[in-house]
Amino acid sequence: MILYFTATGNSLRAAEKIASATKDRLFDIGRAVRHGGFKVELAENEPLGFVFPVFAWTLPGVVELFIRKMEITGYTGQYTYGVFTCGESAGGTEAALAQSLSQRGIALHYTAEVVMPDNYIIWSHLLPPEQLGKILSAADGQIERIAAAVSARERKALSAKKPEMPCLPMEDVSTAAGCSKLRATEKCTACGLCRAICPTGCIRQSGDNRPRWEGQCTQCLACLHRCPQGAIEWEKDTVGKKRYVHPKVRLHDSYE
Repeated sequence: MILYFTATGNSLRAAEKIASATKDRLFDIGRAVRHGGFKVELAENEPLGFVFPVFAWTLPGVVELFIRKMEITGYTGQYTYGVFTCGESAGGTEAALAQSLSQRGIALHYTAEVVMPDNYIIWSHLLPPEQLGKILSAADGQIERIAAAVSARERKALSAKKPEMPCLPMEDVSTAAGCSKLRATEKCTACGLCRAICPTGCIRQSGDNRPRWEGQCTQCLACLHRCPQGAIEWEKDTVGKKRYVHPKVRLHDSYE
């Protein structure tokens, strides 16, 4: 089983390609967190994979929360691996995942990272289309090699490197700056897509029906990148910047 979290499609691309090669089932962590569905039922000898993007060189809060609350049955020491999509480096993500899993009595056997287009446009701009295309093509090659390694049940000595930044537990995300900095501009048509695709359910619509961010925002930026009107901004930091969705995946339209 491949448990994945995705916001703009990079990790979904990796999860789907690995699943195609290994014939494993896919499990959407974002949907599970949105609805409180933490049950994972493994079959005998079924491998357990985690595929997700790197947030600030460590686990996304959504993934940390899911692992902590996961109600897993059928686990008897099956092969377990992690695949991390990142803009440049996974940092301490391997150590963070190993630590989170070990607290649940699960051993991590293999990890790999896949360089994908960096779409955290709060800090930077997207690369030009030609460069994005080269990165995506190279990423597909990386994923194919990772799928072969997973199929062969390859193992590796895990790094002792500690996370460079601690994972912020979901209960504490409301104290972060994210919710107060996201806003809908006058281009908003109140279509509700942002609310529907938010994995933490932190977007509300009331009054004029424009979205408002309240509570546990994990800063995945799915709402910002996928707004059909380009009407969502992070203060002034994202104004005029291009948005991004992986061109070869079909993302869900709603978690509701």
